[in-house]
Amino acid sequence: MTETVQRVRDGGVLVLRLDRPVANALVPEMRAALVAALDEAAQDAACRAVVIAGAGTGFSSGLDLSEDMTAPRAPTPGDLCHAMASCPKPVVAALHGEVAGAGLSLALAADARVAHEGTRLSLPEIALAGMPCAGATQRLPRLVGAQAALEMILSGRPVRADETRLRPLFDRVEADTAQVEPAARALALRLAEADPDPTRRDPQRGLSDPRGYQRAVATVRARLGEGEGAAADILRAVEAAQLLPLAQGLDFEEVIATERAQSREARALRHLRLAEGRARALPEMRAAPPRAVARVGLAGAIPAVLTERLEAAGVALVGEDPAERADLWIESEPGAAPAGPMRVTFDTGAGFGDDGLWLRFSPDAALAEIGVGPGAAAEAVAALAWLLARARLGVVRARLPAAGPGAGRLLSGALDFAALALLRAGLGPDEVDHGAVALGLAEGPCLAMDREGLDAAQARLAALAPRLDMPPPEPEGPLAARIARGARGRAVGRGFYEYPPEGPRPGRADGGAGVPQGVGAAEALHAALVNTAERMLADGVLGRPGDVDLLATAAPGMARDRGGPLFAADDRGLLAVLRDMKALAPLSEALWAPQPGIAARVREGQGYFRRSGAAAISRA
Repeated sequence: MTETVQRVRDGGVLVLRLDRPVANALVPEMRAALVAALDEAAQDAACRAVVIAGAGTGFSSGLDLSEDMTAPRAPTPGDLCHAMASCPKPVVAALHGEVAGAGLSLALAADARVAHEGTRLSLPEIALAGMPCAGATQRLPRLVGAQAALEMILSGRPVRADETRLRPLFDRVEADTAQVEPAARALALRLAEADPDPTRRDPQRGLSDPRGYQRAVATVRARLGEGEGAAADILRAVEAAQLLPLAQGLDFEEVIATERAQSREARALRHLRLAEGRARALPEMRAAPPRAVARVGLAGAIPAVLTERLEAAGVALVGEDPAERADLWIESEPGAAPAGPMRVTFDTGAGFGDDGLWLRFSPDAALAEIGVGPGAAAEAVAALAWLLARARLGVVRARLPAAGPGAGRLLSGALDFAALALLRAGLGPDEVDHGAVALGLAEGPCLAMDREGLDAAQARLAALAPRLDMPPPEPEGPLAARIARGARGRAVGRGFYEYPPEGPRPGRADGGAGVPQGVGAAEALHAALVNTAERMLADGVLGRPGDVDLLATAAPGMARDRGGPLFAADDRGLLAVLRDMKALAPLSEALWAPQPGIAARVREGQGYFRRSGAAAISRA
């Protein structure tokens, strides 16, 4: 196994240098190596002090996102920080580059810190509905006070080491990166020669103004209100730093940080962040070097998110003049782009086509669906993927011609067909839409079709039906019946809902045999999405279950804190979803007759993300 910690003896100082691609993430092996090195330093009479530094461009990016933080492997980040804080030899952290998450927790557990002035410190856990661990919520406010600590933790944004509010964190701030480690070694020796200072292990300077500390906590509490969630948990932990001795505060932090990591919201957001990273690794990026792209031509109706991100990335954009030269053209209408080394056609609704390289965005989403046809060269696909990554846009790869009009559009279509089936069975539009909102959608499918216009919705679903193995909307069905009565959507004031000035009012239910007992609208819509996703995976439309969840948060608009339909299926238990499908299948075989892969997953005890698919246990 490659060593993750370099050990260098410099006189009486042992320098432990974190050295692991990428960004010195504190994986379990590195944590174990550091604990062992600290224990050896404690036993070594020739070692007078320890310096912990980072090799490469930064100190540490924190924990590896792929590690399961609901049950981290030993030694945990807290174990590591305890080993550092209890080391009988002085420990100094030498910081440069990125110092994030558990990497900052590690630095806070040292006796002292020396940093380059451009060091970027952050506690980004709140972005994933988590909270800092390993003592960060206890040691940071004890050093800089509640206001600065809460600003940093609740924003999650990086802060430079030379900012005034962080001055109490450091014994020295160096202008030259090369001087950081030598300054840390010199400081470590001075600490070894001086009398022990207990406030270095149990800092108090941030607690010197008790009333100011309490005002800062009260101000944030008033802003947050009585809500729950990551911000509320962080506030409780920072408040505890003033009220409890350090040892008890650390125990308190560990309890609520563990509960926070186990919350559905935190697990869902971590899942999507991992899925984003995996989706960016297109197979073509490994198969061929990308073509160089310096100038991008844009023709037609290009979404603002693409233009803005490309401009922010410094990409040169050219207009629609055929005489303009560009390395890559993106056009909104097939056939209109000038010739170039690589041609990409942007899809605004007509579909991807059967070959070549196509691009599609969901409205207002920073996620691009790349349709890759049999005629697309690997270096062209790689070039487009690198370009989108440079523009900080997420990507999902869809295979053509199987993806047809786009995988995201297929998911949205399945949701709409399921809604129509439930209306046919006797549910009202409001019942269907309430089920969709309970599933995590911002807007129900009936309201969405009203906004689109029922004629347009019927035409769209008729075009999608063959791709979903569905019959087109029937002439006597919920859509056609309303259109025949002149209810054509929100624009005319009547659709599935009526639209008086006081707000939408649902129309009457159509009547029907009803949905199976014990299966609500939310469960029925979810089962249709899962079944459609399984079909797309089996047909090779998408390569990974995580791709489905990414698209579901963009196209149908499922809330990210739900993690997507397949994450939710694993979380609930795939067996329970399978039971719903079997009960619903008489309403529509095409929508709910279980795909073979789902039954196979349940038989094998597998979910979509290596969880048990047979355990119908819901975790809150």
